[in-house]
Amino acid sequence: MTASARSAGPAADRLALRDLAESYAAAVGARDAGLLVSLFTEDAVVRVHRGDRRDPTAVFDGASALPGLTRALAARYAATFHIVGNHRARVTGDTARAEASGTAHHLHRGPDGTPYDLQMLVRYEDTCTRGTDGHWRFRRRVVTSLWHSLLPAVGSLLDRADG
Repeated sequence: MTASARSAGPAADRLALRDLAESYAAAVGARDAGLLVSLFTEDAVVRVHRGDRRDPTAVFDGASALPGLTRALAARYAATFHIVGNHRARVTGDTARAEASGTAHHLHRGPDGTPYDLQMLVRYEDTCTRGTDGHWRFRRRVVTSLWHSLLPAVGSLLDRADG
């Protein structure tokens, strides 16, 4: 799908594909590995890129590798939050190509202890398939951080007093 492509296919399928993208955002934000795995085919591939690099920064081959994504986020960030926007899909039978943009927020402490929000503009490029159970799943997902900003975070869970 290119940036100028329009959505095509039954509205119910396009809505289900948007729900799939939003469920991914919810699973990653909640670090719910079970939900995350359920959104992908067994042989799915996820590639994570930074816009300024040609090679991926992370690759997850197969749904069974996806809990590694939630573990990696948990190891680096106190919390994450993802918002999906501008979703378009082109459905052909039981396959679909979809594209979405969104923002991702990553709360963490900087080296000086200050809470920061690493904000990213993200593009998602997806190939999806409808399973025999009627549910859409990702077969391939390419996640590209187009650019990012690092801003101080105020009033976050990192500001709470212990105990």
